[in-house]
Amino acid sequence: MAGSRINEDGLGLLGPCAWIIDGATGLSTEQLTKGGSDAAWLAGTIGETLERLASDDRAGAEYLKRLESEVEGLFKEVTAHLPGHHLHHAPSACLGFVRAQAGGAGKVRVEGSFLGDVVALVPTEQGIVRWTDERAKPFERKTLAALEAGGHEPGQMPEAVRQQIFENRTKLNQPEGYWVVSPCHPWAGHELRFEADVKAGEIIVLATDGFMRLVDVFSAYTDRTLHAALKEGRGDDLIEELRALERGDSLSGAYPRVKMHDDATVLVIAAETGG
Repeated sequence: MAGSRINEDGLGLLGPCAWIIDGATGLSTEQLTKGGSDAAWLAGTIGETLERLASDDRAGAEYLKRLESEVEGLFKEVTAHLPGHHLHHAPSACLGFVRAQAGGAGKVRVEGSFLGDVVALVPTEQGIVRWTDERAKPFERKTLAALEAGGHEPGQMPEAVRQQIFENRTKLNQPEGYWVVSPCHPWAGHELRFEADVKAGEIIVLATDGFMRLVDVFSAYTDRTLHAALKEGRGDDLIEELRALERGDSLSGAYPRVKMHDDATVLVIAAETGG
């Protein structure tokens, strides 16, 4: 489910693999690619590449290393007319990638690799567990702190926020910063990895941070109640509820956020080892 005119999210499911992508616009004042936006191009390219890799049994543990190499090469091709110009202005993307393997005693071993604040909600014996990468959270808090008191006009970004975002981007894929998929700055090997034994057929949720606003911004749900609602098939209702909450706070005053509206994408899958 997407929620904007140009959707910069992505998702996919093929065989034992599933993924969720949240593209982020680069800092260029001009568009570098031929997609709806540079972030949309990157999200689409990541999705198409993962689909190819997921259909190749030889990929194994090398999924992300091969993804890094292919995305870098494709980006160089589409920006060849701008030599060197794109290095500090490229789009980036958060990525959550999960893969299921056969387990024992009616269980499925689910392994996850995460870069950025996309989320998996995974049912375990300890309850619903969230898989995500929160290394960007300190930088996000700085951005929110730069927001003017009382919010801001929809579509308008205060200059203090813009400058903080520029500063944050200097920490992209740096040891003391945060890690995302980038076509220009190496990242493979820095993902956070998770694993769990999940009962076969149980529901796993993959979602972008735009959808997770229902929990993290508006506090309308917890991870557990959101997972339960999606398990009941209420995805469309949840999107409508999210949009109503965003419209009800159009100045982002009651619920501070840089963008009044964000793409919201969710994928609900069953824990199985095949498609």
